[in-house]
Amino acid sequence: MTPLEMILAQDGDPPTLTDLGGEDTFWQQAHTLATSPLWFRAAETLLVEWDTLHDPDQAATFVTQALTTTTSPAAADDLLDQLVEHPGYLQRASAQLNTLALERSRHRSTPLEAELAGIFLEAALRLALSGTTRRYGLLDRLVDPDATAAPAAYARRVVRALGTAYEHWRDSDLITALRRFSRTTVHGDASYELAMCHLADAANAPDRATLLQAFATARDLLQQAIDADEDRPDATAFLAALDAVLAFDTGNTTTLATATGQLRRSLTEHALWLTGSRTHWRAGRYDTEAAWYTLSWNLELADAHLDQPLTAWPNQTIQHVLTAYTAHRSVRLQPAEAAPGLQILVAPRIEKAFASRQGLLLHLRGLVADAPDDWDAHAAHQLLQAIDDRLQADAPQVQPGDPGKAAAAASYPELAAELGNQLLASLPTDMLTSLQASCADWEAALVSKLPIAQQHIYNDIIAVLQGCDDFQHPTVRQHFTHLIVQAIRFLHSRTNRARAHHTPRFAYLFAPEPGGKLPLEETVQEDLHDYLDGNLEDADIEVTDRSGGRADIEVRLPGFTTVIECKRTKGRTTRKGLRRYLGQTIAYQAGGITLGMLVVLDLTPKPSWIPNIRDDMWADHIPSPVPEQRDRWAVVVRVPGNRTSPYDMTTPAPAQ
Repeated sequence: MTPLEMILAQDGDPPTLTDLGGEDTFWQQAHTLATSPLWFRAAETLLVEWDTLHDPDQAATFVTQALTTTTSPAAADDLLDQLVEHPGYLQRASAQLNTLALERSRHRSTPLEAELAGIFLEAALRLALSGTTRRYGLLDRLVDPDATAAPAAYARRVVRALGTAYEHWRDSDLITALRRFSRTTVHGDASYELAMCHLADAANAPDRATLLQAFATARDLLQQAIDADEDRPDATAFLAALDAVLAFDTGNTTTLATATGQLRRSLTEHALWLTGSRTHWRAGRYDTEAAWYTLSWNLELADAHLDQPLTAWPNQTIQHVLTAYTAHRSVRLQPAEAAPGLQILVAPRIEKAFASRQGLLLHLRGLVADAPDDWDAHAAHQLLQAIDDRLQADAPQVQPGDPGKAAAAASYPELAAELGNQLLASLPTDMLTSLQASCADWEAALVSKLPIAQQHIYNDIIAVLQGCDDFQHPTVRQHFTHLIVQAIRFLHSRTNRARAHHTPRFAYLFAPEPGGKLPLEETVQEDLHDYLDGNLEDADIEVTDRSGGRADIEVRLPGFTTVIECKRTKGRTTRKGLRRYLGQTIAYQAGGITLGMLVVLDLTPKPSWIPNIRDDMWADHIPSPVPEQRDRWAVVVRVPGNRTSPYDMTTPAPAQ
């Protein structure tokens, strides 16, 4: 063993060129190293330091020639794995490597040659899949009819290469070549790959019949793969995935749950089986397994809720339904013009549930109106469009003399905003009256619980907000009115707070001690946030990336969010004076509904007068400066701070 070979034989990472005496020394002994059992270690050294080489062309020649004569499958496999993704080497020798790989894949008379032939065939495939080389010479090798008579070590790799190639190129000759292996020793692998091909076709199926036929064929082939070799968690996983989709189509909840559980177990077993294996170049196949599981999980969650009342639907469930609805995008990336595939099977049940139950449809419309950033808005709008098309197709035509859509919309504006004019015109008057009454019941019950003074505040605000289109949406109105009520109660609580009994957190409401400083706006911001967070669903302080800025308080409600801007002022606390803060308040409405809230801590001295709460809360309409853009609205809350105790107050002087 030469001194350089002794260095190459050391454990650990490949030695550096410096360890080997420099690049010149390496080239002086290149012939010896190329025929050494440790040639692959020398090649790895060159690949690692490729960017610093003085003669990369000579390095490419060294690597290619060493591969030409090697008889070690392990060394060839490891090095080819690096070469097909090495930009420096491929820039100079991709064509030579492809020619060598195809040539060496011809020689497979002995088991050793067959193993090496399969390894080189996979290398040629990876070059073609990445677009580094053309695929035509490879296709000739893949469809070679003599491959079925080759040793299993080569035949098994050919079968896997055929399946992967078909998924990318959809060449029918590849399917024909795969079928030739159905009566060979690798028929289990062939059945599995054929099943994958039919699943790939199913993802592009143009209609239900074609999809179901592709599924049926894939199921039979997967079962054949399992029968040929029971240790096939991959085949078991895909078989369970197909059963889950078919069970969702028929509404068979028990089978769906069983299939999803089987898929989970199979994926776990397959992941353990793959541990330590070098299989990353086919990672797309394993990613697809995981995608099928995710889809089946979403199908199970959607199935569990489709027949439940609306009150049992959290917002996350709608997102699961949307993910299931767009199943064609969940499992496999498709070109933009691809057929809907799996959606053909999954979508009808979901569309029927939403179209037949107005509660679901209204809930979806409300959520879409101001969807969170992480929502699949495309899927939501796709579902809404499909439902609207279905409803329009099923709706009876308006007869001559009927009041028509316009009259119904005018009589029931809230329902028109929720149901749409077309559906509204098709419903009988008694149903419309009942729906209108039910929409108003919840609000009447909410307001009736307020004291009279607070009811007046509420009614005055609602009168101003009637002009806001977003407020007319039932979901927005229902939840924004809850926010208004909470703000009224907050104002009432803080206005009534007595100095003698307050805790330090409420000190901001009162005049500071002599020499003390007036509070900052953060005090009312934190107090209001804590109040809302305890009484509402979800509120955050200082949320970034809101209409290009940072929101003081963001309140997340079902289907939309709204922002509360918090300020403090020591002067100009009239309604007109506080309008100077509305510009920032309404700026946060660029990315959602045109409704917001401004809370101002009034720090003007109050030696003799605290405003009545009816004067401290109102709504303001801010017209758009551009005619074709939307107006905006804000609820304003003026919190009286810098107060003294009533017994310290003087009689207010009459206005001059």
